[in-house]
Amino acid sequence: MQFTFACKRKRCSNKNVNSTPLPSCQDGERYKGRFTGLSVEIVDPEQAKSLYDNGCFGKGSKSRGAPESGDEDETLLLGMEESCFLAHYLNVLDITNSAGCFMDFHRFVEVAEEQNDKFLENLASYVYLKSKNWVIKSGIKFGGDFLIYKQSPRLYHASFLVIVQKPGDSDHYQSKNLKGVQRVAETSDKDVLLLTVQAPKDISCPRDLQEASVTETIVRRFNYLTFVQSKQQ
Repeated sequence: MQFTFACKRKRCSNKNVNSTPLPSCQDGERYKGRFTGLSVEIVDPEQAKSLYDNGCFGKGSKSRGAPESGDEDETLLLGMEESCFLAHYLNVLDITNSAGCFMDFHRFVEVAEEQNDKFLENLASYVYLKSKNWVIKSGIKFGGDFLIYKQSPRLYHASFLVIVQKPGDSDHYQSKNLKGVQRVAETSDKDVLLLTVQAPKDISCPRDLQEASVTETIVRRFNYLTFVQSKQQ
């Protein structure tokens, strides 16, 4: 059976969204981010708009998606994985801590792992999905790690709810738990994409993550009627 995935366009998506899949800095200018303890904050409104318009990175601090509340003090909040991707893979973002000190790759990963012991697996998954041109947003609202979109969330609904796990994980994603996540995803026409990631034990630079292996498993209920119809075509 040929593999297909849901790609549902939003009904009210009449906006002309002209954007590039990745941000670029003009004349050598770099984006400036400040680590807040939970995320990386982009304060400059022009940089915030540029990052969201070109790649849909981050979320407005006072908005559901893009920073469009109109408040002068609204900022753009970047997740830990996308912050690391922008800073140390695309090399367009400088991250400082609350004291204004620059955070290199080693220090950022160290702090991120204090928040989430699965950070390296999540980061490997994020880079892997980006290499396939997916737009990636947080999936915590649906009980997963990421939501991935064909294009901007302004235009499309998410196609997959992504769950990241390590090899041998069996405590959280047992069959009964996975079925629960799957049902939540199905209520909004999403499939579940399970990524099993074997990350290197020692990572000292971004290039070391190339040694990670990622295995995809798509979780969906078998629809006999749809299967028969596809065979008859």
